[in-house]
Amino acid sequence: MKRNKLQEWADADALERERFARELQKAKQELRLAEWRFNNATGEVYVDYAIYCLDAAEKKLDMLLRQAKWYWDHAAPIVEEGGAE
Repeated sequence: MKRNKLQEWADADALERERFARELQKAKQELRLAEWRFNNATGEVYVDYAIYCLDAAEKKLDMLLRQAKWYWDHAAPIVEEGGAE
């Protein structure tokens, strides 16, 4: 019974790690797009918008990295199948 609860917790933990990985990949892609937008902006209004997008993308990625670091530091250890109990 204890093993089943432990495995359920490990499964939920693995799903959370996958979610973080997907969110981080998306944030990196958004940052690359914002950098491209900034590098190719023409005109004052477009440059202002590009700076806004770049700043937002950088802050989002920083926030997600901080969350991921905290989560990895505080998450339960991964339970291996057939491991010692």
